[in-house]
Amino acid sequence: MNPILLKDISNLVTCCHFDTSPKKGKSLNDIGLVNNGAVLINNSRILYSGKMDKLGYFLKKYKIPASEISEIDCSKKTVLPGFVDCHTHFVFSGSRANEYEMRISGKTYEQIAKSGGGISATVNSVRKTALKKLKEITERRLTNFLKYGTTTIEGKSGYGLDLSNEIKMLKVINDLNKNNIYGLDLIPTFLGAHSIPAERTKKDYIEYIIREMIPAVSKKQLAVFIDVFCERNYFSAEETEKILFEGKNFGLLPKLHTDQFYSTGGIEAAINTACVSVDHLEVINDKDINKLRDKNIVAVMLPGVSYFLDIKYAPARKLIEKNVPVALATDFNPGSCMTENMQIIMSLASLKLKMTAEEIINSVTINPAFALQMQNKTGSIQQGKQADLIIFDFDSYKELIYHFGVNQLLTVMKKGKVYKTSDLG
Repeated sequence: MNPILLKDISNLVTCCHFDTSPKKGKSLNDIGLVNNGAVLINNSRILYSGKMDKLGYFLKKYKIPASEISEIDCSKKTVLPGFVDCHTHFVFSGSRANEYEMRISGKTYEQIAKSGGGISATVNSVRKTALKKLKEITERRLTNFLKYGTTTIEGKSGYGLDLSNEIKMLKVINDLNKNNIYGLDLIPTFLGAHSIPAERTKKDYIEYIIREMIPAVSKKQLAVFIDVFCERNYFSAEETEKILFEGKNFGLLPKLHTDQFYSTGGIEAAINTACVSVDHLEVINDKDINKLRDKNIVAVMLPGVSYFLDIKYAPARKLIEKNVPVALATDFNPGSCMTENMQIIMSLASLKLKMTAEEIINSVTINPAFALQMQNKTGSIQQGKQADLIIFDFDSYKELIYHFGVNQLLTVMKKGKVYKTSDLG
């Protein structure tokens, strides 16, 4: 494959970051903007990122003949790093559209769960779905992620709630990571502690997770991370720590769902277990925000869930002002946020979380890359990183937040391979 040059880029948003910890505080407003920029790509990697007028020196230094370069004209275009979605549940079968209507009529998430809906409904569907079929269903969803600009996706298990079905879900993620039609990076998280299955008591299930599920997942090398839903009527802070510490003993990196509906001590559990990220935080209090200060635990906010469930939004401004690194994600799942569209999440972050355009861009690129331990591969447009880039049909990055509900993305590049969104359906 010939080298590819993106030339005459009106707004090149690099999100460059040379620190070993994620962006936070004032640094969230630094997006590494280059006007009239250029990006040179070869063999899936970025060779050059910078001013167009300095490209000639680089080509001469590395003896790259101009005749061998394939050019993409990016005048009046904006180029960003591919979006990194660091919190999803994209492996599932079945629909919960009926629950959406129940919520509109006044039922709460908890009421629906108690009536046999919620996570349990998807568990029943996933258990009945064969591996091959589940993989086919899941792969079709990847197109929706890609056509809105997402090139790296974290995916959780948690709709199996027994060893064979949790492994089935993780196998889907691993198999597709090795071989999906777009070459997307798919990062697996073991979320056996998502809920308690009907056939077990909570005490019995926690022991099952610790004694059987975690060792098996680790032995088969099916997950990078381990996660727990620390919430009232699910798993307590004490139970969460027990599960996460055991996961760490088996080489899994801890993450945590917490403070979505109630504050139950999850922040303390996240700090005690040195979580990579702590996710949701819709009801986090000031005291716990202060505890997270300077801990470099990425606070992953999920405004799509707040919109979909009509609940409180995470206090983004307080987190940012207290120097807590933040990220945004879709939380794509069948029950509380049925969208793969990161652009919608960005608009919500502006309107509801009161984040600046620059803070939002860093929160869907370099910071979620840190939340997935992928910061050395993706999340910014820097020399040596994967060529994960997205090209928008406007000359200012501000349009991305301002013009919502319309996909203005023209082209996606994943590891240097080019996909036009018009061809993605």
